[in-house]
Amino acid sequence: MSTPGCSSVSPLVARRKPKNLKLLSFNANGLPKNIPELTNCMSEYGIDIALIQETYLKPNRPRTCAIAGYVQLRTDRKYASRGGTVLYYSRSLHCCPIAIPSLINMEATGCRLAMTGHRTIVVVSVYLPSPKPLLRSDLRALLALGDAVILFGDFNCKNPRWGCATMDRNGEKLDRLQDRLEFEIIAPSTATSRITLHTGLQL
Repeated sequence: MSTPGCSSVSPLVARRKPKNLKLLSFNANGLPKNIPELTNCMSEYGIDIALIQETYLKPNRPRTCAIAGYVQLRTDRKYASRGGTVLYYSRSLHCCPIAIPSLINMEATGCRLAMTGHRTIVVVSVYLPSPKPLLRSDLRALLALGDAVILFGDFNCKNPRWGCATMDRNGEKLDRLQDRLEFEIIAPSTATSRITLHTGLQL
């Protein structure tokens, strides 16, 4: 049985439906220079899915930064420098790419994953470049990708609620949108604009 929307994926590529996941999210500030460390980290900790932001990768080099044992999905910034998102998922997972809707300010790359004991989930690597404003339409489009969605990345949204010393306009807006769009926010214990949003999950 295939993951919904993944019928074209070979069963040799997508087969394992895990009960738990090990996820890694990382703002690379240029992925090529960080590939050795990232590869070692993913191997050491048995990472299932890695979500990377600010890759600086370009479409003219589609095989750049491949990692053995993982499928690489990319959204490269085509008409300007920097930016870009990447998602790596283990080839053993019952997983496949998803089409990301047109976004105005956000950059994103996502996949759909079948799990054991849980409905299919959508996992997305997200980058909101500073100083672009957070748009409700972008966030709504990503959260509408499935019934259970996790957005990992650098939202450039500062708010004391998730440990930042100050609040900016994006952080204030994201806080307001939490109830309206019915998502939860998870943040590290240290001050950061790198947060996780999820909907339809019990974490």
